[in-house]
Amino acid sequence: MNTSLLAPQRLSGVPDTLRLPSRDTRTSLVDRIALRIGLQLLIWGTRTPRLTDDRERHARARRAHVENTTRQHGYLREALLAPRP
Repeated sequence: MNTSLLAPQRLSGVPDTLRLPSRDTRTSLVDRIALRIGLQLLIWGTRTPRLTDDRERHARARRAHVENTTRQHGYLREALLAPRP
């Protein structure tokens, strides 16, 4: 069955959505500032602080650094205090 004849017909053939009155398409300064602030707040709120996520890894790296430094100082101390032949 052909339904095109049953649909409401417009004389101009232009859909109603295209015949909207023209309006200003620019966004106001206040709206742009509010959108920018909102976006920055969203980005800031979804961040993950480095130290809270990597607390265990940070502690392991710190212990390894302290152990390496202690070992190097011990080696240098022994090398400097060793009797010379």
